[in-house]
Amino acid sequence: MKLPASKWGLFAALLALTAHAASPDPKKAEPKAAPKLITVGPAVTQTVFALGAGDRVVGVDDSSGALPEVSKVRTVGYQRALSAEGVLSLGAGLLLGSAEAGPPAVLEQLKQAGMQVETFSNEPTVEAARSRIQVIAERLGTPDKGRALVAKLDEDLARAAGRVASVKGTKPPRVLAVYARGAGAMMVAGSGTVADTLIRLSGAVNAAEGMQGYKPLSAEAVVAAAPDFVLLPAGSVTTVGGAEGLAKQPGLSQVKGWRLVTVEDVDFMGLGPGLGRAVGRLQDGVSGKGGGK
Repeated sequence: MKLPASKWGLFAALLALTAHAASPDPKKAEPKAAPKLITVGPAVTQTVFALGAGDRVVGVDDSSGALPEVSKVRTVGYQRALSAEGVLSLGAGLLLGSAEAGPPAVLEQLKQAGMQVETFSNEPTVEAARSRIQVIAERLGTPDKGRALVAKLDEDLARAAGRVASVKGTKPPRVLAVYARGAGAMMVAGSGTVADTLIRLSGAVNAAEGMQGYKPLSAEAVVAAAPDFVLLPAGSVTTVGGAEGLAKQPGLSQVKGWRLVTVEDVDFMGLGPGLGRAVGRLQDGVSGKGGGK
């Protein structure tokens, strides 16, 4: 049957409309996939995973390796001695790192190669930890998760502060924080360190508060500190031979009655989302409810 001219016109218009709807609009680009990440510094890495972006992480530095979540993630080496070639080989588009990430010349090479590089202060304060969480969350496009993570951190810290208030008026325990790379390479954490912040938030006294930063362990300093407890990263306990091995170290062999307490390695090295949990663990260890060795 032959269609009238007017019918043919309508039919042709419908065909054109259908073809237009089926063809992709070149002006509408496909949404870009979120860039792969490299994280440098335990607090930064812990934050990224806590925000739910761990599936984007393709590389971490050695100090972040203590996190169980990164057991299958490749490492890019020591955070202060990164290699541009090694970092770029992982195909990441964004590096998020602590202020210690470097050297600066390598970071500049990464930027020139087209990688986005952002670093964050590792100042050992609660305020810096809150800020870092929120800024990283905004950078990852998850500001709501960032606010929720900060709220959880504040809740944990408020609980710890309540425990401190409940024993107000009693003599606070003296805690000596020791960073051990091996039985013969131990450093004491003084004021201005992550361990110092953990100790103070727990309601204890840093037995080495008269020192600034990290200093080599010495018999004289330990005897003068007279610690009730020795705080160690959990991963170092085996390395130093446990409490028995520590008791053979300079000074600690002369101070009697101290006990060993631990926090996770990442919490000893940086203040991340687990800060409140770490303070609670230290409080448990000091009070005899756990965390001791």
